Parts: sequence; structure tokens; C-alpha cells
Amino acid sequence: MPSAFFGLDIANTALSAAQTLMDVAGQNIANDATPGYSQQVASLVATPPYAQPDMGGLYTPQLGTGVEVQSVNRVRANYLDGLFRTTQSSESYYSTRSNYLQALQSVLNEPGSSGLSSTINTFFSDYQTLSQNPQSSAARTVVQQDGEALAAQIQQIYQGLQNVGQQAQSQASQDVQTANSDLQQLANLNTTIAQAQAIGQQPNDLLDQRDNLLDSLSKLVNIGFSTQTTTVGSNVTSQVTVTVPASGGGTVTLVSGGQYGSISLTPASSGPQFSLTATDALTGAATPPPSLAPTGGSIGAAYQLVNQDLNPTPTSGTSLMSEFNSAVLGLANAINGVQMQGVYPVYTSGSTTPSSWTSGPAFFVSSTNTTGTLTASDIPTIEVNPAIQNDITQITTATPTNETVGANANAIAMADLGQSQSGSAQAYSAFVSDMGAAVDLSQNLQNTSQSLLTQITSQREQTAGVSINEQMTNLVEAQSMYTAAAKVAEAMDSSLQSLLSAIQP
Repeated sequence: MPSAFFGLDIANTALSAAQTLMDVAGQNIANDATPGYSQQVASLVATPPYAQPDMGGLYTPQLGTGVEVQSVNRVRANYLDGLFRTTQSSESYYSTRSNYLQALQSVLNEPGSSGLSSTINTFFSDYQTLSQNPQSSAARTVVQQDGEALAAQIQQIYQGLQNVGQQAQSQASQDVQTANSDLQQLANLNTTIAQAQAIGQQPNDLLDQRDNLLDSLSKLVNIGFSTQTTTVGSNVTSQVTVTVPASGGGTVTLVSGGQYGSISLTPASSGPQFSLTATDALTGAATPPPSLAPTGGSIGAAYQLVNQDLNPTPTSGTSLMSEFNSAVLGLANAINGVQMQGVYPVYTSGSTTPSSWTSGPAFFVSSTNTTGTLTASDIPTIEVNPAIQNDITQITTATPTNETVGANANAIAMADLGQSQSGSAQAYSAFVSDMGAAVDLSQNLQNTSQSLLTQITSQREQTAGVSINEQMTNLVEAQSMYTAAAKVAEAMDSSLQSLLSAIQP
């Protein structure tokens, strides 16, 4: 039969359990504002009962022996964690991409009086003025000066676009370093958590740290993750595996148990382009290492911008950079074509009558190309032909069919080039429109993904986050339980004192 102290033992278990409940509530309240903290819940179970033998030898009825805290667990919803990381990867991609595209758009400064479109219009307007007075040195000087402004602005925009790409690559390089640090920490946590779980511990804080690292990684790159469990004796251990998609299909394992791989960023030999490769955590460095195809996260956004949008020769279709190159080269070469179709007079010393007429030189050239047919490599050093800078009479206004001082047919042809609704002068406007459409699309996608992420974050917080009101209720309940258990102990103690007093001689 139970001892006289049986009731005190039950009261003691209740006091201990109530104390644990208050400790857990206090821990939750203390970490209400801690980022990534998951609320914890103490699980209570009845302790094994004490059985009394009856006359038939059966151990009935059974007397309860109290209560104990079986475990203190985190409150998490794994499906919300997965949905959150997938959505966060998309939101990070679109928000980063939107920022990059807006930076490209700011380089253009369109629409506006200082944009390239305005400079182009001014240049062709100068030819309209020149056509009205072809012999005017002042009008020719304005054409030459505004041509220089046009060339300089083309260089400025080209370099500005390149700078945005270089900044994106630099940020991607930093993000890769952060991702590699996260991968190493994840592998280390896998080992530490498994060791703790193998001896029956519940490492809640370490599990929170591991989840926070997975959240961090999902902002940088689109990851796949899964949890593997292993039974060690009577305990279950858990470790996460992290993968990323490879460019040729399949995946690369970056974390498996205590093993981890890494991501490498390699800049191209020229231009802002870069490649991403990975070292597999299981197989080690492959030869060559597998290439990654990031489609999410900030690294994916930089990869898309630099290797597609700013790639002058994309692997498929067109890009913003190829469209820009085509527009400005089409414009420059069209101006060169009209300029070279015209002729300008050549005078002998002291003569006011032309001794001959010569085909005009190219208007725009580069430091390495004076042929009049420019290519993309000429854009960084495009300039007005030094021959025209030194002699503005070489700006052609006449044509071979009318070699007359004061002829304006070629100047009119140049002015008409700027008025064409489908010619090269309008190609830049189409590029600006496409840039604006890309910015609008990225912002719309960002807003959509941000709205979805906000909803999922709210659901996740409702599940795993700390509610002060709920914890205060838990605290009051635990306090009441503790008070009641103390009363039981007091009553049992009083009974024992009475018993002792009664049996004393």
C-alpha cells in the first residue's frame, strides 16, 4: 500500500510541473521580440500509477502518482515554413530585380529634358535649322557641338548601364559569401542538434537557429530542403538537406548532415557577366563543377540582370543591352549614311569658288573605327569625327546631283531622318518603352509576391509566434496550479503532523 508520504509525493510532482509551466511561459514572454524565436509548449503527462493488489491478486484499482513534464517542444508548422521560404525567395528575386531595373531606368533619365531622346531631337532640329541656311558657320557649329553632346551622352548611358551591372555582380558576390557562411553553419548545427537529440535532449534554440538560416538562404537563392530523421536507441534525431537547381537539370546538394558544399562566382573576362558553380557536399569538387541556374533570391535577380538583361549577346532572344546597342548603333550608322551620301566643297587657297566636291566623312566614329559603320565595341569611345571637329565645312548639306554652294538637300535628308516614325531615330524610343515596361512588370510582380509573403508571414507568426495575452493566461493557470498543489502539500503535512501527535506517548 502507499506510504504516508504518498500524497506529498503527488503534490511535489504538481509543484514541479507548475514551476516548469511558469518557466516556459516566462521564456516565451522574454523572447516575444526575439527574431526567429518559436514559442515553446510544455507537454504534461500523468506519471505511472501505483497499483494496489486485491484479494484476487489483480493489481486494481490503480492510484495516480502525479504529473510530470514529458517534453518542452517548439510550436511550428512545417508546411508554412516551406511555403514561406518559397515565397520569400520569389519576393526577394522580384524586389531585387525591381531595384536593379529602376537603377537602369534612372540612368536613362527618360522622359525628361536631359534624356537622350531630347538630345536626339535637338540634334535633328539643328539640321532643320542648317537646311534653312547651309552656309551659316554658326549653324554648322551648333550641329557639331550637339553631335558631340549626343556621342558623349551615349557613352555616359552605356557606362551607366555597365556600372549597374558591376554593382549587381558585386552584391551577388557578397550574397554568395553570406550563403556559403550559412551553409557551413547549417552543417555544424545539423551535427550539434543530432548529438543533443541522440541523448534525449530537445535543443529548441538550436532548431530555431537552423530554421533562421534556412530562411536567410531562401532570400539569397532558390533552395530545396528536406528533413531526414534517424532513430538512435529510443530517440529520434533530425538533420536537414539543402539543394539548389543545376543549369543542366537536376540538383546540387549543398548541405547533407554535417557535410556542406559551396557556391562560387566567377566574373567573365570582359563585361559584367559572371557564372555560378557549386561544390557538391556529397561528391566534393566535380570537374568541372556543376553550373547553377538560380531563378530566385537576390543572387538569382543579379544573375538575370547581368547575364540576360545586360548581356549584349544573350543566348536566346534579345536583351535590354542588345536593344540599346542596336538602337544607338542604328542611329549613329544612319546619320553616318546620310552624311557620307552628301558632298562638301573643297577650296584652293584664296579662292571663293570650290575647286572640287568631296564625299563627306563619317559623322560619328570611335577611337579605333573611322569606317562609318560602327559596332557594339565602338560605343564606349564613340565621338564626332575629328575631321569634322577640325573643319565644320565637312558637314555635308549638298548632294552629288546638286554640287552647289548653299544646296540643302542633304541637310533636309538628315532632318527628315529624325522625323521618321519607323526609322532608326525611333528605335531608342522603343528601347525606352521596353525598359519602362520591364520596370512596371517587375514592380507588379514584386507587389504581388510581397502581398502573398505578408499573408504567409502572418499565418506563420500566428502559429509559431508568441502571444503575450496567451502567455499571461498560461502563467496565471500555472500559478493557480502551483497554489493549489501547495495547498495539497499543506493539507498532507497537517495530516502527518496530526498523525505524529496522536502516536506520540
